[in-house]
Amino acid sequence: MKLGKLTLAVAAIALGLCLQPTISWSSRHYSQVVTGTVTASLSSSTIEVDHHSYQIKKNSAASKAFLSVFVGEKVDVVMDGPPNSSTEVISIIKHPGS
Repeated sequence: MKLGKLTLAVAAIALGLCLQPTISWSSRHYSQVVTGTVTASLSSSTIEVDHHSYQIKKNSAASKAFLSVFVGEKVDVVMDGPPNSSTEVISIIKHPGS
């Protein structure tokens, strides 16, 4: 019986170590949220909010949500890091009733 318990304990530890990186990525904090009105949608990779252009990250939730966002709607735009020239939009959330 002790060998069975040891095997179970080793398997549980291995599983815990394998899941550890995904747990830490799910709690990642995104630093910049921009709220404003969409003033232009220049292309499928760029959105303009309150006359500031932002690049949309490819294959992200933002690239899918972009298809249903129109000029004049109020949105929250979530960036993938601190503001600089390489920051990209990873999420676009429409405000209800806009």
